[in-house]
This record gives sequence, C-alpha cells and structure tokens, in this order.
Amino acid sequence: MLTLQQLCLQRGQISVFQNYSLNLTGTRNCIIGANGSGKSSLLAAVAGLIPYQGQISWQGAPLSLPRQQIALASDSIIFPEFLTATDLINLQQKMWCTATPAALIERFAFAPQLGKTVASLSTGNHKKLQLILAFMRQPDLLLLDEPNIALDTAACTALFALISQYAGHIVVATNEPERFAKQQFTLTSLQHV
Repeated sequence: MLTLQQLCLQRGQISVFQNYSLNLTGTRNCIIGANGSGKSSLLAAVAGLIPYQGQISWQGAPLSLPRQQIALASDSIIFPEFLTATDLINLQQKMWCTATPAALIERFAFAPQLGKTVASLSTGNHKKLQLILAFMRQPDLLLLDEPNIALDTAACTALFALISQYAGHIVVATNEPERFAKQQFTLTSLQHV
C-alpha cells in the first residue's frame, strides 16, 4: 500500500500539490490525469528524487530510503548524454548488485543500441533503456511514467508481458489508461483537493 498524506510539492514557483492525500492499494495502480496535472512530479517525489513536505508511506511505514525500495522509469530522469547504454547498465549493476539484464535486452530488442551514447538514442530506444534500468532492479515498488509512449508495437508487447509477470507492486502514470485497465490495473484519477 502506498499512502500520501498532506503532500505539498512545488516545482519552481508552481505549487503542484497542496495538502494532497492519496491511498493506493493493491499491486497494480494506474494514475490518470491531464497533461500538467502532476503525475510525473508525484512519481518523482515517491521515488525520492524531488523534495516535498508531508508524508509518504509504503506498506504502512514512512518511506525513509525510497531509492533502495523503488525504481522509476521516467523521462524526468536525465541520463548523461556522453555515456553509452552499456555504461548505464553496468553502472546500475554495480550500484544495486543486479545481474546482467540479458533477458530484458533481448525482450526489447535492444542489443544493437548498447554501444550507442544516450544522446544518439531515438526517443523509443531511450524509453526502452529507462525500462530496462528500472525492471532490472526488481524493486518492491516499480514506478512507470508513461511507459508505453514512443514504443513500437513489439516493445509494447514486451512491456505488457513484463508487467503481467512482475511479482512486485507497480504504479503507472499515463494518459492512456485503457491498456492498463485491460491488465487489471486499478485506475485512480489524480484530482487536487
């Protein structure tokens, strides 16, 4: 269970959330809302990437070390453009003591991209790299921000197969909830109170 209590969040001079509370139960949740409603900011706060006020709890306890319990695939995470995809995968392996994600690389047909720099990856291949880096950690809570955007049909099929087999909890933020509803995700509208 992921619980947000009295969340206050600002991005620059803009107040994104003011005393916002939300309770997500179950293992598959999909947050929906208009562009600019704060879906990406919410996931970044849960992942511990941006500061907030209020309390975020995971499984009934305050989330004190989110980067150890949570992985996030999001365009809001900026990778150094000079690194290759292999560099980032190797860095992730060393940081989190994970195995080589050979099966993920194969599922996303990503092998031809491994030697390319982040700057030279297409938008779709950049999204695949985000997903590989998040899934390879196998966290208790996986956060996916618009995970199917820019993916080709084969990569979308791979993504939804991975989601259906994933043992942990997943929270998705999307503007395309129909595909996730078919995967038994509980839809939650992001509404500011």
